[in-house]
Order: sequence, then C-alpha cells, then structure tokens
Amino acid sequence: MSWWLNFCFNADSCKLAKNVTFEYFEAQELPNRKTSLRRLNLILLAIACVFLIWVLQEVGWNVLWGHLRQVGWYWPLLMLPYGVVNWLESVSWKYMLLFGKDSPSLSRLFWLRLGGEALNQLTPTASLGGEPFKAARLHADGVPWETATASVVIHKGILVLSLALYILLGLALAPLYLPAVGEHLWLLGLGALGLTAGGIAFVIAQRRNPCGSGLKLLHRLGYCPPSLKDREEKLNSLDSLLSAYYREHRVRAALAFILFFMSWILHAVEVWVMFWLVGHPIGWGMAICLDALAMLFTALGFFIPAAVGVQEGGNILLALGFNLGMPLGAAFSILRRLREAFWLSLGLIVVGREK
Repeated sequence: MSWWLNFCFNADSCKLAKNVTFEYFEAQELPNRKTSLRRLNLILLAIACVFLIWVLQEVGWNVLWGHLRQVGWYWPLLMLPYGVVNWLESVSWKYMLLFGKDSPSLSRLFWLRLGGEALNQLTPTASLGGEPFKAARLHADGVPWETATASVVIHKGILVLSLALYILLGLALAPLYLPAVGEHLWLLGLGALGLTAGGIAFVIAQRRNPCGSGLKLLHRLGYCPPSLKDREEKLNSLDSLLSAYYREHRVRAALAFILFFMSWILHAVEVWVMFWLVGHPIGWGMAICLDALAMLFTALGFFIPAAVGVQEGGNILLALGFNLGMPLGAAFSILRRLREAFWLSLGLIVVGREK
C-alpha cells in the first residue's frame, strides 16, 4: 500500500510513461520482494504465451484465417462497442469526482481512463498499475490529491461490484445454454462468489478509515516510511472523503454503478457483433452468458499481464461448452485481442503524451 500512496502524492513521477511502471517500482523500498513478484509475473506470462501458441496451433492457422477473413471490411464495427464502454465508465468516474464546476471534462476523463487501463493490463501489477497514473494526472490538472485518489479508489470498488453482478447474471443464464456442464457450474459459482465477497469487502473497507488503519498497522510492525508519516493529515482527509461518499452521495454511487453495469452489457453486444461477423450469429442471451463467464476467467487471470493464455483458454472452453467449437472460440479470442490491441495502443499514446 505504501508504494501506491507515495506514487499518488508525487505527480511528477508521471513525467514519462515508463516512469509510471518499472522505473518507479525499482526506486521503492523492498526491491527484492517486488523484483521477485515481477519475475513471477513474467514467468507466468511466458508459460501462458506458450500455452496460447500451442492452442492456436492445435486449432490450425488456416482454419482461423478462414474465420477472420469473413469479417471483411467490417473491422471498424469491432472497435465501436468498447469506445462506448469507455465513455460510459468515464461518465461513471465523473460522478465520483466531487470537485465542483472546475472538475475535468468528460473527454479528459475518457483519455485518462484509456491510458490508465492500458497500464493496468500491460504491466505486471495485478491490474493496479494504471490507478496511480489516473490519480496523479488528475492531481496535475488541479484536482486536490485526496479527491483524485478517492475517485480512483471508489471507481475500482464499483467496477468490481458491477462486474460481480454481471457474472452472476451470466451464471443465472448458464443452465439454459450449458445444460451439459451444469454439474460443474458450482466451480464457476465459487469464483463469482469470491469476486463478489472481495468487492464487498473492498467497499466496506473504504468506509472504515483504511489509510489510518494501515498507518497504525505499519507503526505496530515497525515499518512506516517517513514519507507516509509526514502525510498522515492528508491520508486522514482521504479516509473522510471515502466514507463520506457512500454516506452522503448515495444517488451518485447508484448512478455510477448502473452506468458501469450498462458498460458490461455492452461487452455482450461486442460478443454478438463478433460472432455475427464471422458468420455464426448467436442469440443475445447466449452472448451475455458467454461474455459474463469469459469475464470471470479473465478476472481469475488478473496476475498475468492482459490475462494472456487465461482469457484464451477460458474462451475456448466456453465455446466448446456452448457447442460452438474450438475454431470459433479461438477466432473469437483473436478478434477480442485485436480490439484490445487497438484501444490499448491509443491508451499507451495517451500515457506517452502525458508529462
């Protein structure tokens, strides 16, 4: 927690995109532990890449190319749903910024979120590497540090809760579309319940002075960096903002949650479009069920950058369960990766342009 708070305090650490990731982490305390974690991330990534290549080889490159060619000139359609997704989530983020009329514009939040999500997915930081970037850039735009950081923390909590609800919706639909594997759905249910419990615990923790409690714990353990001691007042102010948001702005929180849930539904629209483009249209219910369960696999692979291998393996297993076949599952995975590559590239450009 200490490295994250230190990063958010120091907006100058975002001078270059690379400082947002590896150079910053190398400069922090406990380098051996962090180097070991990063090494583990990279080992898992290498294993996942080998697995992915093997799976695609088993499917057959010619078969995959045959499916992808059917998209033809409709490639831009693949990119549109996620643009709307990011816009909805940016509107949701704006509901968490209690900074009056001078709060950042929606377009600014759109691009900052795109950059932050690129760092979340591409760095070995368990989907957290882009959050300090978002808070630091908001602070550089004139938003008080406490307000910027609180908005990012609240945003993450609502993201997890809305994703959990979406996955539970997919599980509710699963018996209609996956009757053959119904006896194994309890395993996916356990994963969904774990995600839900984690999201609820995270939101509850935000209301119970997490920074102050964290400082007290560090004091007891005998490890509390001077940089955090000097900022105790600001950390207490952050705690106040977090707890006050859920107590005094419940309508904003509800609207933010609804917008986030709508963004997950749009992911299902993307799935529907992809299968339609490859010449194998599916129903809306199946699209929601397939995407929601695919999101569960992706969430379980949070420790690997971009969930490489985990996402593809989950997609192919689900395609087999839905009787779509391995080739269609692999083609779907590739199309989703191409969409990700497009938007992640834009996000990295945003990060690179930020000073």
